[in-house]
Amino acid sequence: MSEEKIIKHTEAAVRLIGNKEKPWRKKIGELAEEIAIIIFAVSITLALHNWNDWRNERKMEKDFLTGIKGDLKNDAINLDYAVIDLNNTAHYYDTVWQQIAHKKLDVAYIDTNSGQLLNTVYFRFDNGRFESFKSSGYLRLIENQVLLKNLTNLYTSDMPFQVTADDYIYGSRRADYNTYIGVKAPMDAEKVVHVSQILNDPAVRYQLVYYGSYIHERIRQKKELAKHIRSVITEIDKELDK
Repeated sequence: MSEEKIIKHTEAAVRLIGNKEKPWRKKIGELAEEIAIIIFAVSITLALHNWNDWRNERKMEKDFLTGIKGDLKNDAINLDYAVIDLNNTAHYYDTVWQQIAHKKLDVAYIDTNSGQLLNTVYFRFDNGRFESFKSSGYLRLIENQVLLKNLTNLYTSDMPFQVTADDYIYGSRRADYNTYIGVKAPMDAEKVVHVSQILNDPAVRYQLVYYGSYIHERIRQKKELAKHIRSVITEIDKELDK
């Protein structure tokens, strides 16, 4: 029933109450009928409004989950590429240390690939969609509480931690390289840093062991994060299929 008709029946009820010509017994019967019509109409109207609101909210939830799924897919792919890149760096650290340990230095390999000592793969992610949905108070629309918890943890804890860890380790590594390697190792005209000539320096060897282990740790954590992200994507798919 339209709003105009509800108003019409309300006005009829008011006129009926004010009608002094009709006996109260008759007025009560007619008034009860008008009130019943009004109550029924209002109930139907509210139900339709609630259903429409629910439908709009479910659409907002699905649109958000579809978008965030795409964002997370990109994050997982970027982590995969980072792992591939860092594997080369880890291989360099491991190989040079093994050559030192076995006293069989491949000078050409060590010097030509010395850029691996500065190679960095920073993790960054776009949290714009999540923060916008969160600041608008719409996270409440996600009915799956397990999924909501996992998404919130990803964007407020797990991924920011990896950003901070990368910033710290790569910043520290670059500073130590400049202090203990960059200003000491000779550089030729082709800008090749001859690290092989300073490998007897304890500080240099320490950098190889210390940061080599950290590179392996960054690889492990990036793999774990990519795996966790994909598990959340699977949860999103299940929710979207409902």
